[in-house]
Amino acid sequence: MAQVSLVVPIYNVDAYLERCLDSIRHQTFQDIEVLCINDGSTDTSQSIIDQFVKKDERFKSFIKPNGGLSDARNYGLQRVTSAVVMFPDSDDFCEPCMVEKAYTRMIKDQLDCVVFDYAQYFDAHQIKEVIHLPFDDKTIYAFDTHPELIAYMNNAAWNKLYKVSIFRDEHIEYPLGYRHQDLGTTLRYLYFCGRIGYIHEPLYNYLADRPNNLTQMVDQKIRHIIDMNQINIHFFKEKDIFNRYYEELKYVSAINLMTSLRKLPRLSDKEFVFEFIDQSFDFMEHHFPGYPKCVYPLHKEPHAFIYTHRNLLKWYYRYTQLRRSQ
Repeated sequence: MAQVSLVVPIYNVDAYLERCLDSIRHQTFQDIEVLCINDGSTDTSQSIIDQFVKKDERFKSFIKPNGGLSDARNYGLQRVTSAVVMFPDSDDFCEPCMVEKAYTRMIKDQLDCVVFDYAQYFDAHQIKEVIHLPFDDKTIYAFDTHPELIAYMNNAAWNKLYKVSIFRDEHIEYPLGYRHQDLGTTLRYLYFCGRIGYIHEPLYNYLADRPNNLTQMVDQKIRHIIDMNQINIHFFKEKDIFNRYYEELKYVSAINLMTSLRKLPRLSDKEFVFEFIDQSFDFMEHHFPGYPKCVYPLHKEPHAFIYTHRNLLKWYYRYTQLRRSQ
């Protein structure tokens, strides 16, 4: 049985898949299993998977009907044999020491989760923009002692090493059928972690400029961000700790909504845009009366004043559409 499992969801990424799998194959930590989950690809992704399975017994191939990213991750998680797991995306690639540094840190400090920095990689110009998270690599974190984790933790599944037992024992799965599913999963997982460690080094490369990247896509599924925020709020209320972490949840909900609201000028359906704006503000005002007042520095976000005021944002949308039409 391998020490570390890597679950790689794969759907129509043949242009990037070999680089991703090659970066995993050449990890300095060799005792791994790699579960390649072909989520109904219609391109040549499976032939690339087959090549890696043929030349490296650590790679395993699974083919399933298309069910989306969450379904592929859940499918892989059910089949891992290691005690710990990582979820690299199939269009990204890893630094050679990623698994070694994360796993060594987890064992050394007896951690339930390891989080590390990453780089946004722009393929067109082959440049990296390193993203450092606002944590200290000598501190052991938990919600009880460091509630700022809720506010400042990035949602992504791919820059973390997890314990499989927490997913299974606490019945945590990625929500099916949604975009932004990481937001609806990461905080729930971290709640059950008594010891969280951080590595101040970019060990993962996120492909920021791929066409049809889910993070960059803008359509009516943009409203799923509200659903994922709702999952988190329901979870914290169910655990009777919503009031305890009220300000942190307000901030993380607002930041994620603002990220989606910034994309609205790319949509031409005015009726849908205004509906989404109203739904977003109704959500915040219902759960967090007094919004946009916030203990955390929400006002320091770029153009925060526009994105925290309903009518001003509608006016701004009209303005952007007028300029586009000209």
